[in-house]
Amino acid sequence: MAVKEIYTDLTIIGGEKTSLRTSQHLTYEYNAAGPTGLTVALLARKLGLNVFIADKAPTSLPVGRADALNARSQQTLEVVGVLDKLEPKGLKCNTSSTFANGEFVSRQNKWWVSLRNCFRPNFLMIGQSDVEAAMLEMLDIPCHHGHEALSIEECTVDGEDFVRTTFSDKVVVSKYAVGADGARSMVRNQLQIPFEGDKPNMNWHVLDTFIDTDFPCCPEIITFQVDGQARISWIPRERGMARFYTLLEDNSRADQGRIEAEIRKFLAPHRVDFKATEWFSIFEIKERVAKTYFSPKRRVVLAGDAAHIHAVNGGQGLNTGQADAFALAWRLALAVKQGNHDVLRSYEDERLATARGVIDVAAKLVRSTVKTATEYVELIEKNANYITGKPI
Repeated sequence: MAVKEIYTDLTIIGGEKTSLRTSQHLTYEYNAAGPTGLTVALLARKLGLNVFIADKAPTSLPVGRADALNARSQQTLEVVGVLDKLEPKGLKCNTSSTFANGEFVSRQNKWWVSLRNCFRPNFLMIGQSDVEAAMLEMLDIPCHHGHEALSIEECTVDGEDFVRTTFSDKVVVSKYAVGADGARSMVRNQLQIPFEGDKPNMNWHVLDTFIDTDFPCCPEIITFQVDGQARISWIPRERGMARFYTLLEDNSRADQGRIEAEIRKFLAPHRVDFKATEWFSIFEIKERVAKTYFSPKRRVVLAGDAAHIHAVNGGQGLNTGQADAFALAWRLALAVKQGNHDVLRSYEDERLATARGVIDVAAKLVRSTVKTATEYVELIEKNANYITGKPI
């Protein structure tokens, strides 16, 4: 059978592998086009580009992964046109508190309430799956699920540069391509771009769960302190769900039962009963950034986790990817429609510097969890610009 060729302005390659556990007995691997690639696609369509978007997964992400949109991401998604679908589903949160010795000992929201010229001075707590679903609903072109890119290369025809992306049944030829395919990026690996950084010995357990408790629940991000360490955080979520981030004292990987026991220890003297689990996963902390965001001829561009990864602390993963997407889409439109190829240079200058700053802040935050909750919250306040996303 002949391989079909498709010609377009822009190819977007998504597909981030994640481990999903919907109960203590069921675990499977999942790949899905994430918010970074979908945001580039939606903005590119608004700017008049022809787009082909491919996703390794058979369907979109069902549960799990990122949990909050910062102020900057909410602005971006307002421009994209999906924020009005997300706000009624999400939970607004602008306060961080500290719980120690059986009581709340502090509450802080200065970094949010002091923001100027900001219509949404808060996190919008909402699952990544809801964000992706809203984007896919708005997309006026198909997202080609079940399409795994096998190779990608730059080529030149009659003096003009193109990108050839090969799939099992087709070849897509485009003027530009975006690698938004996650931390294990095929695109980055094909281009042999070094992914440099550190890998501290830290394993964060993430539990999305519905609980029954006599703890005084509130729409705040709560950091719990026991024996001078703040290794558990409670993130309020939509639908009455709770997300717990847990780092064990010995940095080991554990099953869900042990994590639930650790949560009970930190919430004492209050009772906690775990009723239903939506997602349980373990993140091994990695802090890495691509040496360059471009292929040699700058026809292939990296964005999101394909370009940078870091600790979960501060809620900056999805949000930094959103800023990447916004910064990239208008530059790609100028390059395609006006032939302004050089405008892409400034994308790397802007976003690579931001990624390094995000990695540095997240690294400080994750290492401070073995200190007191007060020290952790003080560090958040010192780096509030990255948490809110406003200046970046």
